[in-house]
Amino acid sequence: MILINKYEPNISIDEAFLQCVQEQLELCKIYEFIDLPDTIRNIEKVNSAILRNYYANALDNNLLEIKTVKYLVNKNLRASNMAERSVEQYQKAEQFIDEQLHERLSIPFLYQLKKVLLEDLYQNTSEVNLFSSQVARLPEHLSMESEIELENLFEFLNTDTEFHPIIQAWMLHFRLMSIPLFSECKSKFASLMQLFWLRKHKMDMFGLMSLEHEIYINKIEYDQIVNHAIQGEENSLNEQITFGLQLQQVQLGRLKDLFRNYFRNQVDFEKLNPRQKNIMNYVFERGYKLKEIDDSILNKRQKLIMYIVQHRGFISTKELVNEFDCNRKTIQRDFQLLLDLGLVKSIGAGAGLRYCINLHEKGNPLLEKYQADFVVQNSSEAIEATDEL
Repeated sequence: MILINKYEPNISIDEAFLQCVQEQLELCKIYEFIDLPDTIRNIEKVNSAILRNYYANALDNNLLEIKTVKYLVNKNLRASNMAERSVEQYQKAEQFIDEQLHERLSIPFLYQLKKVLLEDLYQNTSEVNLFSSQVARLPEHLSMESEIELENLFEFLNTDTEFHPIIQAWMLHFRLMSIPLFSECKSKFASLMQLFWLRKHKMDMFGLMSLEHEIYINKIEYDQIVNHAIQGEENSLNEQITFGLQLQQVQLGRLKDLFRNYFRNQVDFEKLNPRQKNIMNYVFERGYKLKEIDDSILNKRQKLIMYIVQHRGFISTKELVNEFDCNRKTIQRDFQLLLDLGLVKSIGAGAGLRYCINLHEKGNPLLEKYQADFVVQNSSEAIEATDEL
């Protein structure tokens, strides 16, 4: 028997994949910054629930049309067979974990989830032929060995403070896949328990993630990694977490594209000229940083300056002196603070001195002196990577 805490000292995850955690935190800030209407937010939450349900059932070989899953989740259709009831029970299982976010991981919690997901599904025994192979699909109790291993796993996760909840969630997922649980729905239990852990720690992207989608697309590699874990292969935990974080990065990319499309609709992106499009691309990627500035740091005039710079792309000290009807030194002091905070970049010198935000997400060697340091650095790294290829 291999316990989760015996793996702990051997975990060594590539820093490149640990960026997944930072990417998710930044994407949360972008989502809050673009401030979508509640109607849109609710629609996308429901869409994500539909995707989770559809792919979780697909992983369990319960293939239904996604339109059917949509109608069942939205309660526009009443389940008429076992496959459709599985969708209903999965939705109820999600609702159950939402009500239990104050709870710790435990064996009783897992049994409660089993009741919603399996026992309630088979409560109408007339649908089960006891003389067929379906009898093996009836719910059963965990073995003593499995319970002991789960208790160790849950105790470790409930008390661990070293690993980020995102990494803990993938530990939980793959350990549940490698421990003998119930005779069916193992992937559903793993996905639901992972979702519970992410939601408990507010790491589920406001209910918009559907990691089951990425698992289904990469099912062959996923099954191989699960088999490695079952066989107890050395270094399998590193392999699991690295693979899981890769899937999570792909999911974050999908969500970012979704948010970008909504943001562009908000600003009538296609009607903008090229310079305005560059500005809006910048605002989408980095605009949330403006909200991170403490109100006590920027005065009202400085906030207005940033608003003007955002919308015009650049501005000169002279123009702002006329705009605010104040002396040049006052505006220069404002700009010095904005420079120190990294919110603007200077262009030119003397009478031609202007200030701007970074207008290009991709670096351009001819424009390096006008670009923010992080853009120049990323551009250099990209060129080096291309040369190596």
